[in-house]
Formats: sequence, C-alpha cells, structure tokens
Amino acid sequence: PTVVVDVAEDDALMEEEIFGPILPILTVESLEKGIDFINRKEKPLALYVFSDESSVVNTVLEKTSSGGFCSNDGIVHMTLPSLPFGGVG
Repeated sequence: PTVVVDVAEDDALMEEEIFGPILPILTVESLEKGIDFINRKEKPLALYVFSDESSVVNTVLEKTSSGGFCSNDGIVHMTLPSLPFGGVG
C-alpha cells in the first residue's frame, strides 16, 4: 500500500475514484470542515471513520451519506458478504 500525505483537495489524486492500495491523507481544520469536504463530493461507496470519541463517529454518520459506513474498522466491511457494498440507493 502507498500512503500519500499532505494531499490537497484539488490534487489530481482526489479527482477520481481510487482503485488500488493508495491512501491519500488530507488534513482538515475541524470535524465540520471534514464533513463539508465529504458532502461537496459525490457520495462515497464507503466511508470509514476512526475516532475514540463516539460523538465524532455519530456526527459523521448523521451528517454524511455513503454506500456503506464503518467506524474504527477498515476490514469488516469487506469480510462479511452479507453487508452491502456499493452506491447509495
């Protein structure tokens, strides 16, 4: 896997859907600005949130829309075939 740090919102990497082991890291100033960033783009197929604070997880869940949502886990979504994986219906 490749981790790319200090990615800007307008970088080419952020323009298209990523199919591959690439993880861009985009820094935002606040939770609300992060949610605004998510909501300005097309709805993601999956959204993964990592936080020790349940209020952060709940806020992201309540204020965004995605094909699938996982908190504090990046694997379970793909390992359970009964869970949907795709677009927003």
